[in-house]
Amino acid sequence: MNKHNKMFYKLLTYLISLLCAFDIYISYKLYTLYSAIFLQVGIVILVALIIIAFKSYSKFKLFSDMDYLKSRWPYTYDNTVDLNKVDKLYKEYGPEFLKEKNFSNIDDQTASDLNIDDIFESINICTSSPGEQMLYYILRTPKLNREELISRNNILEFLSSNNDIRSELQVIITGIGKQYKGDIFNLFNTKKVVSKAAKLTFNILGSIGLISLVSIVFIGIKGLLFILPLFLVYQFIHNKSSTEIEDEVTSIGYLGTLISSAKKLSKIKCEELSDELSELKTLLEPVKNIDKKTFFVADNDAADAVLEYIKIILLAKIRCYYSLVDTIKDNRESLIKIYSLVGKIDAYISIASYRERLDDYTYPNFIDRDKYLKLNDALHPLILDGVPNSIELNKRGIVLTGSNMSGKSTFMRTIGTNILLSQTIYTSLCSEYTGSFFRILSSLSIADDVTQGKSYYLGECNSLLRILNSIEEEIPSFCIIDEIFKGTNPLERIASSKEILRYIMDRNALAIVATHDLELAETCNNNYLCYYFCEDVDKTQGLTFDFKLKEGICHSGNALKLLDFLGYPKEIIDNALNSIHIGNK
Repeated sequence: MNKHNKMFYKLLTYLISLLCAFDIYISYKLYTLYSAIFLQVGIVILVALIIIAFKSYSKFKLFSDMDYLKSRWPYTYDNTVDLNKVDKLYKEYGPEFLKEKNFSNIDDQTASDLNIDDIFESINICTSSPGEQMLYYILRTPKLNREELISRNNILEFLSSNNDIRSELQVIITGIGKQYKGDIFNLFNTKKVVSKAAKLTFNILGSIGLISLVSIVFIGIKGLLFILPLFLVYQFIHNKSSTEIEDEVTSIGYLGTLISSAKKLSKIKCEELSDELSELKTLLEPVKNIDKKTFFVADNDAADAVLEYIKIILLAKIRCYYSLVDTIKDNRESLIKIYSLVGKIDAYISIASYRERLDDYTYPNFIDRDKYLKLNDALHPLILDGVPNSIELNKRGIVLTGSNMSGKSTFMRTIGTNILLSQTIYTSLCSEYTGSFFRILSSLSIADDVTQGKSYYLGECNSLLRILNSIEEEIPSFCIIDEIFKGTNPLERIASSKEILRYIMDRNALAIVATHDLELAETCNNNYLCYYFCEDVDKTQGLTFDFKLKEGICHSGNALKLLDFLGYPKEIIDNALNSIHIGNK
Protein backbone atom coordinates (compact mmCIF):
# COMPACT_ATOMS: atom_id res chain seq x y z
CA MET A 1 0.00 0.00 0.00
CA ASN A 2 2.78 2.44 0.94
CA LYS A 3 4.57 1.69 -2.34
CA HIS A 4 1.52 2.80 -4.33
CA ASN A 5 1.02 5.87 -2.14
CA LYS A 6 4.65 6.87 -2.55
CA MET A 7 4.46 6.55 -6.33
CA PHE A 8 1.19 8.51 -6.43
CA TYR A 9 2.60 11.46 -4.47
CA LYS A 10 5.83 11.39 -6.44
CA LEU A 11 3.94 11.65 -9.74
CA LEU A 12 1.59 14.26 -8.28
CA THR A 13 4.56 16.41 -7.22
CA TYR A 14 6.06 16.19 -10.73
CA LEU A 15 2.69 17.02 -12.31
CA ILE A 16 2.13 20.06 -10.09
CA SER A 17 5.66 21.26 -10.84
CA LEU A 18 4.83 21.14 -14.56
CA LEU A 19 1.56 22.97 -13.89
CA CYS A 20 3.51 25.68 -12.05
CA ALA A 21 5.76 26.18 -15.07
CA PHE A 22 2.72 26.19 -17.38
CA ASP A 23 0.93 28.70 -15.12
CA ILE A 24 3.93 31.06 -15.17
CA TYR A 25 4.15 30.86 -18.96
CA ILE A 26 0.42 31.33 -19.65
CA SER A 27 -0.14 34.12 -17.11
CA TYR A 28 2.87 36.06 -18.44
CA LYS A 29 1.68 35.67 -22.05
CA LEU A 30 -1.85 36.82 -21.17
CA TYR A 31 -0.41 39.72 -19.19
CA THR A 32 1.62 40.93 -22.16
CA LEU A 33 -1.29 40.48 -24.58
CA TYR A 34 -4.23 41.67 -22.54
CA SER A 35 -4.15 42.91 -18.94
CA ALA A 36 -2.26 42.82 -15.60
CA ILE A 37 -5.24 41.05 -14.05
CA PHE A 38 -4.10 37.80 -15.72
CA LEU A 39 -0.70 38.13 -14.04
CA GLN A 40 -2.34 38.66 -10.64
CA VAL A 41 -4.63 35.65 -11.13
CA GLY A 42 -1.64 33.63 -12.30
CA ILE A 43 0.29 34.50 -9.14
CA VAL A 44 -2.64 33.41 -6.95
CA ILE A 45 -2.87 30.10 -8.83
CA LEU A 46 0.91 29.66 -8.60
CA VAL A 47 0.88 30.14 -4.82
CA ALA A 48 -1.93 27.58 -4.50
CA LEU A 49 -0.03 25.10 -6.69
CA ILE A 50 3.17 25.57 -4.68
CA ILE A 51 1.29 24.86 -1.44
CA ILE A 52 -0.24 21.70 -2.95
CA ALA A 53 3.17 20.65 -4.31
CA PHE A 54 4.78 21.14 -0.92
CA LYS A 55 2.12 19.01 0.79
CA SER A 56 2.41 16.37 -1.92
CA TYR A 57 6.19 16.24 -1.57
CA SER A 58 5.86 16.02 2.23
CA LYS A 59 3.63 12.97 1.80
CA PHE A 60 6.09 11.45 -0.67
CA LYS A 61 8.94 12.07 1.79
CA LEU A 62 6.90 10.50 4.62
CA PHE A 63 6.28 7.29 2.67
CA SER A 64 9.92 7.18 1.51
CA ASP A 65 11.16 7.50 5.08
CA MET A 66 8.67 4.86 6.22
CA ASP A 67 9.96 2.45 3.57
CA TYR A 68 13.54 3.06 4.66
CA LEU A 69 12.72 2.43 8.31
CA LYS A 70 10.86 -0.77 7.40
CA SER A 71 13.87 -1.99 5.43
CA ARG A 72 16.15 -1.41 8.43
CA TRP A 73 13.83 -3.02 11.00
CA PRO A 74 14.66 -4.35 13.56
CA TYR A 75 18.21 -3.03 13.48
CA THR A 76 19.64 0.27 14.63
CA TYR A 77 19.50 3.48 12.63
CA ASP A 78 21.74 5.61 14.83
CA ASN A 79 24.32 4.08 17.16
CA THR A 80 25.39 7.34 18.79
CA VAL A 81 24.37 7.52 22.43
CA ASP A 82 25.64 9.69 25.27
CA LEU A 83 25.54 7.47 28.36
CA ASN A 84 26.12 10.53 30.52
CA LYS A 85 22.67 11.81 29.52
CA VAL A 86 20.48 8.71 29.35
CA ASP A 87 19.77 8.77 33.09
CA LYS A 88 18.70 12.45 33.10
CA LEU A 89 14.93 11.82 33.11
CA TYR A 90 15.22 9.13 35.79
CA LYS A 91 17.55 11.17 38.00
CA GLU A 92 16.01 14.63 37.47
CA TYR A 93 12.37 13.72 38.00
CA GLY A 94 11.96 10.01 38.60
CA PRO A 95 8.87 7.84 38.98
CA GLU A 96 7.47 9.90 41.85
CA PHE A 97 7.25 13.05 39.71
CA LEU A 98 5.70 11.10 36.82
CA LYS A 99 3.21 9.56 39.27
CA GLU A 100 4.35 6.02 38.52
CA LYS A 101 2.44 3.28 40.33
CA ASN A 102 3.33 -0.30 41.28
CA PHE A 103 7.07 -0.10 40.76
CA SER A 104 10.37 -0.59 42.54
CA ASN A 105 13.59 1.34 42.02
CA ILE A 106 16.87 -0.20 40.93
CA ASP A 107 19.47 1.58 43.07
CA ASP A 108 22.79 2.75 41.63
CA GLN A 109 24.85 -0.14 43.03
CA THR A 110 22.45 -2.76 41.66
CA ALA A 111 22.29 -0.95 38.30
CA SER A 112 26.08 -1.11 38.12
CA ASP A 113 26.22 -4.76 39.24
CA LEU A 114 23.67 -5.81 36.61
CA ASN A 115 25.40 -3.82 33.83
CA ILE A 116 22.24 -1.85 33.06
CA ASP A 117 24.16 0.58 30.83
CA ASP A 118 25.32 -2.31 28.62
CA ILE A 119 21.86 -3.90 28.58
CA PHE A 120 20.40 -0.51 27.64
CA GLU A 121 22.80 -0.27 24.69
CA SER A 122 21.91 -3.79 23.51
CA ILE A 123 18.20 -2.87 23.43
CA ASN A 124 18.43 0.73 22.25
CA ILE A 125 17.59 1.81 18.70
CA CYS A 126 15.84 5.00 19.86
CA THR A 127 16.10 7.96 17.50
CA SER A 128 15.32 10.68 20.05
CA SER A 129 16.70 11.84 23.39
CA PRO A 130 13.31 11.40 25.12
CA GLY A 131 13.24 7.82 23.81
CA GLU A 132 16.70 6.94 25.09
CA GLN A 133 16.02 8.48 28.48
CA MET A 134 12.63 6.78 28.79
CA LEU A 135 14.11 3.40 27.85
CA TYR A 136 16.70 3.81 30.59
CA TYR A 137 13.94 4.95 32.97
CA ILE A 138 11.93 1.79 32.21
CA LEU A 139 14.95 -0.41 32.99
CA ARG A 140 15.43 1.36 36.34
CA THR A 141 11.77 1.01 37.42
CA PRO A 142 10.63 -2.64 37.35
CA LYS A 143 6.87 -3.10 37.57
CA LEU A 144 5.13 -4.94 40.38
CA ASN A 145 1.77 -5.35 38.66
CA ARG A 146 0.84 -8.10 36.20
CA GLU A 147 -1.90 -6.13 34.39
CA GLU A 148 0.38 -3.18 33.66
CA LEU A 149 3.04 -5.46 32.20
CA ILE A 150 0.49 -7.32 30.06
CA SER A 151 -0.80 -3.96 28.78
CA ARG A 152 2.77 -2.95 27.94
CA ASN A 153 3.29 -6.28 26.18
CA ASN A 154 0.17 -5.76 24.04
CA ILE A 155 1.66 -2.51 22.75
CA LEU A 156 5.01 -4.20 22.06
CA GLU A 157 3.33 -7.01 20.11
CA PHE A 158 1.31 -4.49 18.10
CA LEU A 159 4.42 -2.47 17.20
CA SER A 160 6.22 -5.63 16.12
CA SER A 161 3.44 -6.75 13.80
CA ASN A 162 2.06 -3.46 12.42
CA ASN A 163 4.73 -2.08 10.09
CA ASP A 164 2.77 0.91 8.79
CA ILE A 165 1.81 2.46 12.13
CA ARG A 166 5.22 1.71 13.64
CA SER A 167 7.15 3.28 10.77
CA GLU A 168 4.86 6.34 10.78
CA LEU A 169 5.53 6.79 14.50
CA GLN A 170 9.25 6.36 13.87
CA VAL A 171 9.34 8.99 11.11
CA ILE A 172 7.74 11.55 13.42
CA ILE A 173 9.97 10.71 16.39
CA THR A 174 13.09 10.65 14.23
CA GLY A 175 12.25 14.26 13.35
CA ILE A 176 12.79 15.18 17.00
CA GLY A 177 16.31 13.78 16.96
CA LYS A 178 18.83 13.76 19.79
CA GLN A 179 19.90 16.84 21.72
CA TYR A 180 23.69 16.88 21.65
CA LYS A 181 24.03 20.56 22.61
CA GLY A 182 22.24 22.16 25.54
CA ASP A 183 19.94 20.54 28.07
CA ILE A 184 16.17 20.84 27.81
CA PHE A 185 15.85 20.04 31.53
CA ASN A 186 17.51 23.37 32.35
CA LEU A 187 14.63 24.94 30.45
CA PHE A 188 12.03 22.90 32.34
CA ASN A 189 13.66 23.90 35.63
CA THR A 190 14.08 27.60 34.83
CA LYS A 191 13.33 29.99 37.64
CA LYS A 192 13.91 33.09 35.56
CA VAL A 193 11.58 35.97 36.45
CA VAL A 194 10.71 38.48 33.74
CA SER A 195 9.34 41.78 34.97
CA LYS A 196 6.14 43.16 33.49
CA ALA A 197 7.96 46.42 32.81
CA ALA A 198 10.57 44.65 30.65
CA LYS A 199 7.90 42.79 28.67
CA LEU A 200 5.88 45.97 28.17
CA THR A 201 8.96 47.91 27.05
CA PHE A 202 9.96 45.33 24.45
CA ASN A 203 6.37 45.00 23.20
CA ILE A 204 6.18 48.78 22.69
CA LEU A 205 9.55 48.80 20.90
CA GLY A 206 8.43 45.89 18.73
CA SER A 207 5.23 47.73 17.83
CA ILE A 208 7.26 50.79 16.84
CA GLY A 209 9.36 48.55 14.58
CA LEU A 210 6.23 47.13 12.95
CA ILE A 211 4.77 50.61 12.40
CA SER A 212 8.03 51.77 10.82
CA LEU A 213 7.95 48.84 8.37
CA VAL A 214 4.34 49.50 7.41
CA SER A 215 5.07 53.22 6.98
CA ILE A 216 7.21 52.48 3.92
CA VAL A 217 4.04 51.51 2.07
CA PHE A 218 2.59 54.98 2.67
CA ILE A 219 5.58 57.33 2.63
CA GLY A 220 7.82 55.40 0.28
CA ILE A 221 11.60 55.36 0.27
CA LYS A 222 11.74 58.28 2.71
CA GLY A 223 10.67 55.85 5.42
CA LEU A 224 14.14 54.30 5.27
CA LEU A 225 15.59 57.48 6.77
CA PHE A 226 13.73 56.58 9.96
CA ILE A 227 14.11 52.79 9.76
CA LEU A 228 17.91 52.63 9.26
CA PRO A 229 18.92 54.32 12.54
CA LEU A 230 16.11 52.46 14.34
CA PHE A 231 17.42 49.18 12.90
CA LEU A 232 20.92 49.87 14.23
CA VAL A 233 19.56 50.50 17.73
CA TYR A 234 17.37 47.40 17.57
CA GLN A 235 20.27 45.30 16.29
CA PHE A 236 22.28 46.28 19.38
CA ILE A 237 19.35 45.32 21.64
CA HIS A 238 18.82 42.09 19.69
CA ASN A 239 22.48 41.04 19.90
CA LYS A 240 22.77 41.88 23.59
CA SER A 241 19.60 39.99 24.53
CA SER A 242 20.58 37.04 22.31
CA THR A 243 23.88 36.74 24.19
CA GLU A 244 22.02 36.64 27.51
CA ILE A 245 19.83 33.72 26.42
CA GLU A 246 22.44 31.95 24.28
CA ASP A 247 22.65 28.86 26.53
CA GLU A 248 18.90 28.28 26.27
CA VAL A 249 18.41 28.94 22.56
CA THR A 250 19.34 25.39 21.47
CA SER A 251 17.01 23.87 24.05
CA ILE A 252 14.18 26.19 23.00
CA GLY A 253 14.57 25.04 19.40
CA TYR A 254 14.53 21.42 20.58
CA LEU A 255 11.41 22.08 22.66
CA GLY A 256 9.66 23.52 19.61
CA THR A 257 10.51 20.42 17.58
CA LEU A 258 9.28 18.20 20.43
CA ILE A 259 5.91 19.99 20.63
CA SER A 260 5.47 20.00 16.85
CA SER A 261 6.19 16.26 16.69
CA ALA A 262 3.95 15.54 19.69
CA LYS A 263 1.07 17.25 17.84
CA LYS A 264 1.60 14.93 14.87
CA LEU A 265 1.73 11.88 17.14
CA SER A 266 -1.50 12.88 18.89
CA LYS A 267 -3.34 12.82 15.54
CA ILE A 268 -2.44 9.20 14.74
CA LYS A 269 -5.30 6.72 15.07
CA CYS A 270 -4.03 3.74 17.02
CA GLU A 271 -6.23 1.82 19.45
CA GLU A 272 -3.30 0.11 21.18
CA LEU A 273 -1.70 3.47 22.01
CA SER A 274 -4.98 5.29 22.65
CA ASP A 275 -4.23 5.98 26.33
CA GLU A 276 -0.83 7.53 25.58
CA LEU A 277 -2.00 9.51 22.54
CA SER A 278 -5.16 10.74 24.27
CA GLU A 279 -3.15 11.95 27.27
CA LEU A 280 -0.68 13.58 24.90
CA LYS A 281 -3.49 15.48 23.18
CA THR A 282 -4.82 16.75 26.53
CA LEU A 283 -1.38 17.82 27.75
CA LEU A 284 -0.68 19.68 24.51
CA GLU A 285 -3.72 21.95 24.77
CA PRO A 286 -2.19 24.67 27.02
CA VAL A 287 1.19 24.58 25.23
CA LYS A 288 0.08 24.10 21.62
CA ASN A 289 1.54 27.45 20.47
CA ILE A 290 5.03 26.88 21.88
CA ASP A 291 6.41 25.57 18.58
CA LYS A 292 5.29 28.76 16.80
CA LYS A 293 7.03 30.96 19.37
CA THR A 294 10.22 28.89 19.37
CA PHE A 295 10.49 29.52 15.63
CA PHE A 296 11.38 33.15 16.37
CA VAL A 297 13.75 32.32 19.25
CA ALA A 298 15.75 29.43 17.79
CA ASP A 299 18.71 30.21 15.55
CA ASN A 300 17.98 30.15 11.83
CA ASP A 301 20.15 29.06 8.92
CA ALA A 302 22.44 31.63 7.39
CA ALA A 303 20.19 31.55 4.31
CA ASP A 304 17.32 33.00 6.34
CA ALA A 305 18.81 36.50 6.36
CA VAL A 306 15.47 38.18 5.61
CA LEU A 307 13.84 36.42 8.56
CA GLU A 308 16.71 37.50 10.81
CA TYR A 309 16.20 41.16 9.78
CA ILE A 310 12.49 40.88 10.55
CA LYS A 311 13.28 39.37 13.97
CA ILE A 312 15.58 42.32 14.66
CA ILE A 313 13.21 45.12 13.64
CA LEU A 314 10.33 43.51 15.57
CA LEU A 315 12.55 42.39 18.49
CA ALA A 316 10.72 39.09 17.99
CA LYS A 317 13.41 36.88 19.53
CA ILE A 318 13.50 38.39 23.01
CA ARG A 319 9.74 39.06 23.08
CA CYS A 320 8.91 35.45 22.19
CA TYR A 321 11.55 34.25 24.67
CA TYR A 322 9.91 36.18 27.52
CA SER A 323 6.53 34.78 26.53
CA LEU A 324 8.00 31.25 26.37
CA VAL A 325 9.57 31.50 29.82
CA ASP A 326 6.18 32.26 31.34
CA THR A 327 4.49 29.45 29.39
CA ILE A 328 7.18 26.92 30.38
CA LYS A 329 7.01 27.86 34.06
CA ASP A 330 3.21 27.74 34.09
CA ASN A 331 3.10 24.36 32.32
CA ARG A 332 6.29 22.71 33.59
CA GLU A 333 4.66 19.47 34.69
CA SER A 334 2.74 19.09 31.42
CA LEU A 335 5.87 19.65 29.34
CA ILE A 336 7.84 17.03 31.27
CA LYS A 337 4.99 14.55 30.85
CA ILE A 338 4.83 15.30 27.10
CA TYR A 339 8.58 14.66 26.95
CA SER A 340 8.19 11.33 28.77
CA LEU A 341 5.15 10.20 26.74
CA VAL A 342 6.88 10.83 23.43
CA GLY A 343 9.92 9.06 24.85
CA LYS A 344 7.80 6.10 25.97
CA ILE A 345 6.56 5.48 22.42
CA ASP A 346 10.13 5.62 21.08
CA ALA A 347 11.30 3.30 23.88
CA TYR A 348 8.52 0.80 23.14
CA ILE A 349 9.57 0.70 19.48
CA SER A 350 13.13 0.01 20.60
CA ILE A 351 12.03 -2.81 22.93
CA ALA A 352 9.90 -4.35 20.16
CA SER A 353 12.93 -4.31 17.87
CA TYR A 354 15.06 -5.94 20.58
CA ARG A 355 12.64 -8.84 20.76
CA GLU A 356 12.79 -9.21 16.98
CA ARG A 357 16.59 -9.39 17.18
CA LEU A 358 16.52 -12.19 19.77
CA ASP A 359 16.64 -15.78 18.55
CA ASP A 360 14.42 -16.88 21.40
CA TYR A 361 12.65 -15.50 24.47
CA THR A 362 9.55 -16.19 26.51
CA TYR A 363 6.93 -14.25 28.42
CA PRO A 364 7.22 -14.41 32.21
CA ASN A 365 4.55 -16.07 34.31
CA PHE A 366 4.02 -14.07 37.50
CA ILE A 367 2.38 -15.89 40.40
CA ASP A 368 0.97 -14.81 43.74
CA ARG A 369 3.08 -17.29 45.71
CA ASP A 370 5.66 -15.58 47.97
CA LYS A 371 9.40 -16.03 47.47
CA TYR A 372 9.28 -18.31 44.45
CA LEU A 373 11.41 -18.28 41.31
CA LYS A 374 11.89 -20.83 38.55
CA LEU A 375 14.05 -20.32 35.46
CA ASN A 376 14.72 -22.98 32.84
CA ASP A 377 17.61 -22.62 30.38
CA ALA A 378 18.33 -19.05 31.44
CA LEU A 379 20.85 -16.93 29.51
CA HIS A 380 22.50 -13.60 30.26
CA PRO A 381 21.29 -10.84 27.88
CA LEU A 382 24.89 -9.89 27.07
CA ILE A 383 26.05 -13.51 26.55
CA LEU A 384 23.31 -15.00 24.39
CA ASP A 385 25.66 -17.69 23.06
CA GLY A 386 26.52 -18.79 26.60
CA VAL A 387 25.68 -21.96 28.51
CA PRO A 388 22.05 -22.02 29.76
CA ASN A 389 21.31 -22.98 33.36
CA SER A 390 18.13 -23.74 35.30
CA ILE A 391 17.12 -23.10 38.90
CA GLU A 392 14.06 -23.35 41.13
CA LEU A 393 13.81 -21.52 44.46
CA ASN A 394 10.85 -22.04 46.77
CA LYS A 395 11.31 -20.01 49.96
CA ARG A 396 14.94 -21.12 50.11
CA GLY A 397 17.96 -19.24 48.81
CA ILE A 398 21.21 -20.45 47.25
CA VAL A 399 24.74 -20.61 48.59
CA LEU A 400 26.97 -20.84 45.55
CA THR A 401 30.49 -22.24 45.72
CA GLY A 402 33.11 -22.84 43.06
CA SER A 403 36.50 -21.73 41.94
CA ASN A 404 37.44 -18.44 40.36
CA MET A 405 36.24 -17.80 36.78
CA SER A 406 33.95 -20.85 36.91
CA GLY A 407 30.79 -18.80 36.25
CA LYS A 408 29.39 -17.88 39.67
CA SER A 409 29.17 -14.12 39.09
CA THR A 410 27.75 -14.53 35.58
CA PHE A 411 25.10 -16.93 36.87
CA MET A 412 24.05 -14.54 39.63
CA ARG A 413 23.83 -11.70 37.11
CA THR A 414 21.86 -13.98 34.77
CA ILE A 415 19.20 -14.47 37.43
CA GLY A 416 19.16 -10.77 38.33
CA THR A 417 18.89 -9.55 34.73
CA ASN A 418 16.14 -12.05 33.90
CA ILE A 419 14.11 -10.79 36.85
CA LEU A 420 14.80 -7.23 35.68
CA LEU A 421 13.83 -7.78 32.03
CA SER A 422 10.76 -9.80 33.01
CA GLN A 423 9.46 -6.99 35.23
CA THR A 424 10.35 -4.16 32.84
CA ILE A 425 9.97 -5.27 29.22
CA TYR A 426 8.01 -8.50 29.84
CA THR A 427 10.77 -10.51 28.19
CA SER A 428 12.56 -13.51 29.74
CA LEU A 429 15.71 -14.95 28.22
CA CYS A 430 14.91 -18.54 29.14
CA SER A 431 12.55 -21.30 28.08
CA GLU A 432 10.43 -20.84 31.22
CA TYR A 433 10.13 -18.05 33.78
CA THR A 434 7.77 -18.42 36.73
CA GLY A 435 8.09 -16.29 39.82
CA SER A 436 6.90 -13.76 42.33
CA PHE A 437 7.39 -10.04 41.83
CA PHE A 438 10.69 -9.02 43.40
CA ARG A 439 12.62 -5.96 44.38
CA ILE A 440 16.18 -6.58 43.14
CA LEU A 441 19.10 -5.71 45.43
CA SER A 442 22.74 -6.62 44.86
CA SER A 443 26.25 -6.29 46.21
CA LEU A 444 28.66 -7.65 43.62
CA SER A 445 31.23 -5.12 42.48
CA ILE A 446 32.48 -3.17 45.48
CA ALA A 447 35.54 -0.96 45.09
CA ASP A 448 37.80 1.07 47.36
CA ASP A 449 37.14 4.81 47.33
CA VAL A 450 40.51 6.42 47.95
CA THR A 451 39.16 9.94 47.47
CA GLN A 452 36.68 9.42 50.31
CA GLY A 453 39.14 7.49 52.47
CA LYS A 454 36.90 4.41 52.41
CA SER A 455 38.42 0.93 52.58
CA TYR A 456 37.11 -2.07 50.66
CA TYR A 457 35.72 -3.54 53.87
CA LEU A 458 33.84 -0.35 54.73
CA GLY A 459 32.43 -0.34 51.20
CA GLU A 460 31.22 -3.91 51.73
CA CYS A 461 29.64 -3.00 55.06
CA ASN A 462 27.75 -0.06 53.58
CA SER A 463 26.61 -2.06 50.57
CA LEU A 464 25.25 -4.93 52.67
CA LEU A 465 23.59 -2.54 55.11
CA ARG A 466 21.85 -0.90 52.14
CA ILE A 467 20.39 -4.30 51.25
CA LEU A 468 19.31 -5.14 54.80
CA ASN A 469 17.66 -1.73 55.24
CA SER A 470 15.86 -2.04 51.90
CA ILE A 471 14.15 -5.37 52.55
CA GLU A 472 10.41 -4.79 52.78
CA GLU A 473 7.67 -6.99 54.12
CA GLU A 474 5.15 -6.09 51.42
CA ILE A 475 7.27 -6.88 48.34
CA PRO A 476 9.75 -9.79 48.42
CA SER A 477 13.35 -8.79 47.81
CA PHE A 478 15.79 -10.78 45.72
CA CYS A 479 19.27 -10.27 47.15
CA ILE A 480 22.38 -11.09 45.09
CA ILE A 481 25.60 -11.03 47.11
CA ASP A 482 29.14 -11.97 46.17
CA GLU A 483 31.59 -12.94 48.92
CA ILE A 484 30.24 -11.45 52.15
CA PHE A 485 32.95 -9.49 54.00
CA LYS A 486 35.89 -10.89 52.06
CA GLY A 487 37.75 -7.79 53.19
CA THR A 488 38.08 -9.07 56.77
CA ASN A 489 39.42 -12.09 58.70
CA PRO A 490 37.86 -15.59 58.25
CA LEU A 491 36.64 -16.01 61.85
CA GLU A 492 34.55 -12.83 61.93
CA ARG A 493 33.60 -13.17 58.26
CA ILE A 494 31.98 -16.59 58.68
CA ALA A 495 30.22 -15.69 61.93
CA SER A 496 28.75 -12.45 60.56
CA SER A 497 27.90 -14.05 57.19
CA LYS A 498 25.83 -16.77 58.86
CA GLU A 499 23.80 -14.17 60.74
CA ILE A 500 23.28 -12.00 57.68
CA LEU A 501 22.05 -14.99 55.65
CA ARG A 502 19.71 -15.99 58.46
CA TYR A 503 18.46 -12.39 58.84
CA ILE A 504 17.61 -12.18 55.12
CA MET A 505 15.72 -15.48 54.99
CA ASP A 506 13.78 -14.68 58.16
CA ARG A 507 12.25 -11.78 56.26
CA ASN A 508 10.39 -11.43 52.99
CA ALA A 509 13.42 -12.09 50.83
CA LEU A 510 15.35 -14.64 48.81
CA ALA A 511 19.12 -14.55 48.49
CA ILE A 512 21.76 -16.03 46.24
CA VAL A 513 25.19 -15.75 47.81
CA ALA A 514 28.56 -16.75 46.37
CA THR A 515 31.30 -17.77 48.80
CA HIS A 516 34.65 -19.52 49.07
CA ASP A 517 33.94 -20.34 52.73
CA LEU A 518 32.92 -24.00 52.67
CA GLU A 519 32.01 -23.85 56.36
CA LEU A 520 29.40 -21.22 55.56
CA ALA A 521 27.89 -23.41 52.82
CA GLU A 522 27.83 -26.46 55.08
CA THR A 523 26.00 -24.73 57.94
CA CYS A 524 23.20 -22.99 55.98
CA ASN A 525 21.34 -26.04 54.69
CA ASN A 526 18.07 -25.22 56.45
CA ASN A 527 17.42 -21.98 54.58
CA TYR A 528 19.68 -22.37 51.55
CA LEU A 529 20.25 -24.85 48.74
CA CYS A 530 23.87 -25.51 47.82
CA TYR A 531 25.06 -25.34 44.22
CA TYR A 532 28.48 -25.03 42.64
CA PHE A 533 30.50 -24.51 39.47
CA CYS A 534 33.79 -26.27 38.81
CA GLU A 535 36.56 -26.69 36.20
CA ASP A 536 39.29 -28.98 34.95
CA VAL A 537 42.98 -28.07 34.86
CA ASP A 538 45.65 -29.96 32.95
CA LYS A 539 49.13 -29.15 31.76
CA THR A 540 48.18 -28.88 28.08
CA GLN A 541 44.87 -27.02 28.00
CA GLY A 542 45.10 -25.19 31.29
CA LEU A 543 41.74 -24.24 32.77
CA THR A 544 38.59 -25.55 31.07
CA PHE A 545 35.09 -24.69 32.30
CA ASP A 546 31.73 -26.20 31.42
CA PHE A 547 29.82 -23.37 33.18
CA LYS A 548 27.09 -25.82 34.22
CA LEU A 549 25.39 -25.43 37.59
CA LYS A 550 25.65 -28.51 39.81
CA GLU A 551 24.01 -29.47 43.10
CA GLY A 552 26.18 -29.64 46.19
CA ILE A 553 29.33 -27.93 47.48
CA CYS A 554 32.57 -27.53 45.55
CA HIS A 555 35.45 -28.84 47.68
CA SER A 556 38.15 -28.32 45.08
CA GLY A 557 40.00 -25.15 44.21
CA ASN A 558 41.88 -23.99 41.17
CA ALA A 559 44.15 -21.29 42.59
CA LEU A 560 47.30 -23.44 42.95
CA LYS A 561 46.55 -25.37 39.75
CA LEU A 562 46.36 -22.10 37.86
CA LEU A 563 49.64 -20.87 39.38
CA ASP A 564 51.29 -24.13 38.35
CA PHE A 565 49.92 -23.85 34.80
CA LEU A 566 51.17 -20.27 34.49
CA GLY A 567 54.68 -21.39 35.45
CA TYR A 568 55.10 -20.28 39.05
CA PRO A 569 58.23 -21.75 40.71
CA LYS A 570 57.69 -25.39 41.74
CA GLU A 571 58.99 -24.57 45.21
CA ILE A 572 56.07 -22.21 45.83
CA ILE A 573 53.49 -24.71 44.61
CA ASP A 574 54.91 -27.64 46.60
CA ASN A 575 55.25 -25.68 49.83
CA ALA A 576 51.73 -24.31 49.49
CA LEU A 577 50.30 -27.80 48.95
CA ASN A 578 52.28 -29.05 51.94
CA SER A 579 50.85 -26.28 54.12
CA ILE A 580 47.32 -27.22 53.09
CA HIS A 581 48.02 -30.90 53.81
CA ILE A 582 49.34 -30.09 57.30
CA GLY A 583 46.42 -27.76 57.99
CA ASN A 584 43.91 -30.46 57.11
CA LYS A 585 45.35 -32.97 59.60
